[in-house]
Amino acid sequence: MEKYDIGILGGGPGGYVAAIRAAQLGLKTAVIEKDVVGGTCLNRGCIPTKAYLKHTELIHELKRMDEFGIMVDGYSLDWKKMRERKNKVVSKLTGGIRGLFKKNGVDLIKGMGEVINEHEIKITGEKDSKIWVENIIIATGSAPIMPGLKGIDLPDVISSKEALDLDELPERIVIIGGGVIGVEMASIYSSLEVDVTIVEILDDILINFDKEMVKILKKSLKKHGVKLMTSSKVTEIAEQDDELIVKIESEKADQIATDKVLAAVGRKPVFSGIENLNLERENGFIKVDAHMETSTAGIYAVGDVTGGMLLAHEASAEGIVAVKNIVGEQELRDNLIPNCVYSLPEIASVGMTEAEAKKEGYEIKVGRFPFMASGKAIAIGSEEGFVKIIADKKWDQILGAQIIGPHATDLIAEAAIAIKLESTAEILANTIHAHPTLSESVMEAAEDVNDLAVHF
Repeated sequence: MEKYDIGILGGGPGGYVAAIRAAQLGLKTAVIEKDVVGGTCLNRGCIPTKAYLKHTELIHELKRMDEFGIMVDGYSLDWKKMRERKNKVVSKLTGGIRGLFKKNGVDLIKGMGEVINEHEIKITGEKDSKIWVENIIIATGSAPIMPGLKGIDLPDVISSKEALDLDELPERIVIIGGGVIGVEMASIYSSLEVDVTIVEILDDILINFDKEMVKILKKSLKKHGVKLMTSSKVTEIAEQDDELIVKIESEKADQIATDKVLAAVGRKPVFSGIENLNLERENGFIKVDAHMETSTAGIYAVGDVTGGMLLAHEASAEGIVAVKNIVGEQELRDNLIPNCVYSLPEIASVGMTEAEAKKEGYEIKVGRFPFMASGKAIAIGSEEGFVKIIADKKWDQILGAQIIGPHATDLIAEAAIAIKLESTAEILANTIHAHPTLSESVMEAAEDVNDLAVHF
């Protein structure tokens, strides 16, 4: 029986990053993966959606080329070629992970892993085997939740797993759920000339995000033809002739005819392969401490299976924390995690929102800077949105930041670093930023915290 220092169940963002770091630190490491390395993020989530969003950005640019003095005489969409490009992107990245495993000496074992006890893992696959491990990291991820509705099993009702690989684009789609997945898919589909309706049971979409940002995003979604139905509950899906009828309970009974229904109501942890472990759970997820260790010594869990925000970068960070604790470095889990929505326009948030800071008892001051006052944003024709920075009124320490607009998901990193370093708004404002750049808007928002913004 082959022996390893660490056996990792799952090769997604939590598992593969943990494996590479473990190997870098001198640990003999094995990753057991039943599917393709990269997990949901790389194969059916983060990366494929970003590939498609690039297509949608180009479509929106084409529609306004005349503003830039470029005359374009129409265009057509080739869904097959879009899928092919997406698949090439995914293939390149999965190949990259396999290359990194080889470079760092990580053993990738293809098959379904089943934990027999704290030190033995059985692998069922092309070649059945068993391995002995000193430590285990559970990184089995999550899967889409399919709501318990009548008609949910109909062939044209899909989850996010199938949404990016349809043979043909539908003319109409109803998306159940106005969270991150629902909004991102609505942004993609509507840009590809699909008639999109989001049905959200709560009174707003993206309920955990800054209300000011969500208001701008809703306006943009509607501008692109997305219909929003909030405070509305899907009660049944039925087949009628060649279409689906979605029955909705809202202020008044309603129903929508559509070609596809996408269920985007959340995700649930995957516990396959760890049934023999009697691990303590919390709110349906594996309970871990600040070191990512479970209730059983020597067994760690990272990523979606532990709950949290269910984000790839969160899983990767937790994987590194787990490995560092295995080698005795006493690393603690970091709860400062940027949250991004790759919509049109993009949304990003880190730290506290205004409402959260007030709820925590802070007296706050808020700085804002609109992209319509940014030279770079005006030059590239992307003036929608703003940067907002929240700081403690007494000490000027930055507590949170929200950005909606061009490259928001890239710009949020600067705010994350500022919060991590316990920076004040004054320090960020006094940091010279290159001109003309979108990042100047972060500086100007920091200046505005103390009413000193120059360009607004």
